[in-house]
Amino acid sequence: MPLSQEFIDHHTHPLSFTRPQWQLDLQGSLYELDLKMCQLKTLTYDFNWSKDSGVPSSATDVQRRIIKLDLSLNELTALEHESLAHFKNVRELNASLNRVTKFAGVEVFKYLYTLNLSHNSIKRVENIIAIPSLVELNLSMNELRDISLMPSLINLEILNVSNNKLESLDGIQGLPKLKELYAQRNEIKHILPLTGCFHLQVLNVSSNSIHMLHTVVGVISQLKQLEVLNMHGNIVERDPMYQTDILKNSNVMTLDNIPIRPLPRHPVPSYDSSDVKHKKNIDSLKQAAQQAFEERMRESKHNMEENVRFLQKRILDLQDEYTAYDGKLRNDLDACLRYLDSLSIPDLSDMDKAKLRNEIASPLDGKFWHDGRRSRRQPQKTDYSDIRKTEELLRFATHELGKDAD
Repeated sequence: MPLSQEFIDHHTHPLSFTRPQWQLDLQGSLYELDLKMCQLKTLTYDFNWSKDSGVPSSATDVQRRIIKLDLSLNELTALEHESLAHFKNVRELNASLNRVTKFAGVEVFKYLYTLNLSHNSIKRVENIIAIPSLVELNLSMNELRDISLMPSLINLEILNVSNNKLESLDGIQGLPKLKELYAQRNEIKHILPLTGCFHLQVLNVSSNSIHMLHTVVGVISQLKQLEVLNMHGNIVERDPMYQTDILKNSNVMTLDNIPIRPLPRHPVPSYDSSDVKHKKNIDSLKQAAQQAFEERMRESKHNMEENVRFLQKRILDLQDEYTAYDGKLRNDLDACLRYLDSLSIPDLSDMDKAKLRNEIASPLDGKFWHDGRRSRRQPQKTDYSDIRKTEELLRFATHELGKDAD
């Protein structure tokens, strides 16, 4: 069903917070269009967005100021150009928890910073048009088997491809500024494609099929900025030299959520030192504090995402359960109506509304409209095969003819 002006107006809200990284040059109020959980199957409108339409609408007045668009928890299968072209200044798009397979329409967002397409049915990444502004991309919980055709996203810093069916990370080479990669719960066998990811700081490839320690060490020894590494749930962690070799050949501070080396010690600033030295000491302490806090924040974010992932999966399970139960009820309804249409006058005398309601409300299977044995339309027949005397046969024949006459 197309969305009306009133519906769009009702779901458009002022934004109280914006990210400095969005580099907004718009003056005045900024808005979010929140369409999550609206049971949308398509994104169409029953009004003209053009200023020349002559119809006043707060949505059309502020459409160029909508910088956040939330389409999550719907039933969308595609993100089309025509549906999104009205929101060209959007910086953050959340289309998670849909059934999206096609999303070429996101190319209209020339300033898009964050794109969340998690929990969909995406199988191909080549549909992602190269969006130079994109910094954060979430493709977790999809059906990806290959990302080798990943387009060049020259400013992408955070990529989440966890919970897919990937066997290789080939394709990461087109992301020269990548800082955080989340690829846990796939079928990845090695991390060789990461050799050139010189800006990588956080890497999570836990719960995969990585087994060669010397290959892992060879790659991470090239990643001088890598500080956080998660590889638990792989065969490689069983190697007795696993932690030792990683500690020796990398700058990793946290391995599998456990600190493996202390934070660097910094000299306590002296009151007798010069202003320049004092400032350097302060800056050093601030850097250490920032590093410690960021580590805690990453851990907190990881825990939050795990909880959200569990709840999202439960939501999808509930939707599937509802769909199955709804289908069963519809089949029961058809069978019940056919049964009622076939009732004869004697059958109808045993049926009333209360009995029908009780049968429908009963949680037990084996409803009477599925069970012909409970219908009086097919009474049990008497077996006369053992009768031999003529007078008995005539008597029983008269009895049967009398029943038919009734």
